[in-house]
Amino acid sequence: MLRKFILAVLFVFTASLGLTVSAQNADVGINPNFAGGEVTSVDSAKIVLQTKDGVIEVVLSPTTQYKRVPPENPVLKAAVAASLTDIGVGDKLLVTGTVSADKKNIPAKAVYLLSKSDIAQKLDKERQAWRTRGITGRVTKVDFQTGEVTIAERAMTGERAVVISPKERAKYLRYAPNSVNYSEAKASSIKEIFIGDMVRALGDRSQEGTNFQAEIILSGAFQTV
Repeated sequence: MLRKFILAVLFVFTASLGLTVSAQNADVGINPNFAGGEVTSVDSAKIVLQTKDGVIEVVLSPTTQYKRVPPENPVLKAAVAASLTDIGVGDKLLVTGTVSADKKNIPAKAVYLLSKSDIAQKLDKERQAWRTRGITGRVTKVDFQTGEVTIAERAMTGERAVVISPKERAKYLRYAPNSVNYSEAKASSIKEIFIGDMVRALGDRSQEGTNFQAEIILSGAFQTV
């Protein structure tokens, strides 16, 4: 899950460069003007990256710029100043520059860092949020006019009905076919939620517990075997 999340973030901030990268191929590999992959070694003169297209050496110079991209806002304009000493084995990098004809090295103009530890911390925070502010249940009713989704939530005494209402700018997601990984969920809408689906929502439960104000509504259709 960590690797898939890192690749998804890498896709977002390469897209913010105006580069053409497909969501299915988020590990950008080696291209004429940039390369992206995982750090396998680093020293004062070069960084070695393992990419989907093979190994490439990132040649460093005194003019190379280093930027750290926050995983919670993975766009280039949000990057902050960093240094070579911030980079370690296992981190993800996007490097801009002109790749050599044999695709063996790239003199680095700028190095954008996605720290493995930063992303791990973000994932831990997200997991904790879903544990403390999440709800799960089977859809029993969908009101397309109000946007409310009623679910049957399992409780100690059986099932209880909970009405999920979207907050302003709530995000709808839907599990990808044949996958229960959150990182692979696709953007969706209430029109794709159906009776019998399973829904997970993140938000705030009312005091009595029968209403839920949701920031994220994640749905999916699963067959019970």
